[in-house]
Amino acid sequence: RVKSEVPEAMFVIAGEGELRPETEKLASELGLNETCLFIGRCASVPELLAASDICVLSSQAEGFSNSILEYMAAGRAVVATNVGGASEAIIEGETGHLVNAGDDRAMAERLISLLRDPEKSRTMGLNGRRRIEQRFSTENRLKTTIALYHRYLT
Repeated sequence: RVKSEVPEAMFVIAGEGELRPETEKLASELGLNETCLFIGRCASVPELLAASDICVLSSQAEGFSNSILEYMAAGRAVVATNVGGASEAIIEGETGHLVNAGDDRAMAERLISLLRDPEKSRTMGLNGRRRIEQRFSTENRLKTTIALYHRYLT
């Protein structure tokens, strides 16, 4: 869907797991061998994120994803499935987009929208970086933890 609307789009799929062979086979069946780069385990996440325009997390189930936080900290717009703690990090339409798990049409629509509007994608990325700094930074987590201790121990 994305490739038909944005022919120059490329996809980098990082990581290992039991779905990799099935995903590689699907990419081949769809004629996307030249479009989808399966890089396996990524030892240089900052370089990968710097080379990316938009980051995607398409999990069917997830806890609180550190990947989403990494994407946002790198200043990248995020399109993710609304599972686990994704909605705690992503503000719909401001720092990225949330779609229902399994809704590949909605995911493609959001990706196409951001690929066609790079300025909106950059703005979402900057908004995401600010959100990480304000809410999820080490300093903020420390302040929150100390406040929690004070509340319950004093």
